Formats: sequence, C-alpha cells, structure tokens
Amino acid sequence: MFPLLIWAFVALFVFFEGLRESNINLKATYTVSDLLSRETELINQEYLDGMSNVYSWLSRSRNEVNLRVTAVRYDAATDQHIRMWSEGVGKVGLTQQEVDAIVTPNVPIMADAAWAIVVETWATYTPVMEVGLAETDIYNLVVTAPRFSDQLEYEGRGDGGGSVHDDGTGGEDESL
Repeated sequence: MFPLLIWAFVALFVFFEGLRESNINLKATYTVSDLLSRETELINQEYLDGMSNVYSWLSRSRNEVNLRVTAVRYDAATDQHIRMWSEGVGKVGLTQQEVDAIVTPNVPIMADAAWAIVVETWATYTPVMEVGLAETDIYNLVVTAPRFSDQLEYEGRGDGGGSVHDDGTGGEDESL
C-alpha cells in the first residue's frame, strides 16, 4: 500500500505542476497581448521576435515557444472579422479562411470598423516524472483591443511603407 501512496503523491505533484504551467503560460500570453495593445508605432518581425522572447522568459519554458499575432477589423455589413495582417514566430500567419475558423468564434462582439489584436501562443509541457501524463502542447488565444491608437499596424502592411500598392496599376496587395 505504501508504494501506491507514494505514486499517488508524485502523480498529484506532476498534475498540479501541469496546471501551474498552463496558468503561467496564460498569464504570459495576456502580458504579451497587453504590451501589443499599448503600442502606437509600427511593429515588424524583429519586434515580434522580441515579444516571443518576452513570452519565453515569462513562461519560463524549457522548450521552444511559438507566437502568432493577428490584427482583425470587424465589418458589420458582412458580419465578418477581416484579417488586416497576421505574422508569427515559429508559426505562419493566418489566412482569411483560418481567421474565420479559428479567430471569429473567440472574438467578442465588436463595433463596426473596430480593431482587435489576437495573440496565440504555444508552449510544450514536459512532465517532470513519468506518471502517465504525456508531453502536452499548451495553447492560448487572447483577444485585446488597441488601447492608445485605433489599430496595431505592421511595417509594410497598409502604412505606405510596403512595396505593394493599390492605385489601379495592377500591383494590388493580395495579402490584405
């Protein structure tokens, strides 16, 4: 009976540790989302790499972490969340179809033409001991409205700094 009690104690420790890891990762995702919501300048891939480093440090992950940021705008006429841009670190950006499938069910009710910042994070939890709990991916999705500006803009996407344009000459931006 004593070995069974020891195993139960260790198993409870491992399961509690998994829940703690999940909670830490969620808080780290909220922190990254809040940092992005306060940004008033253009961001770029280097900025997102830095946010991924912040997330990795806050989550104290021993494994590789991934981050994806998507900016969406709500269009009341079509009742659709329009992808303005989507970029990631370790993950590719979302297409409009993926936004409809993944993001739209998780975004709260929005006003017409309002923007939202969607931050997705992934981290892998590896149990400290073998008690029947497998290695698990921790996925979080957080939606935040921009705080100090109307929108979060990505360098080269609709800011006039990109190489593509839409002035009727045939060089339309297919990614928007």
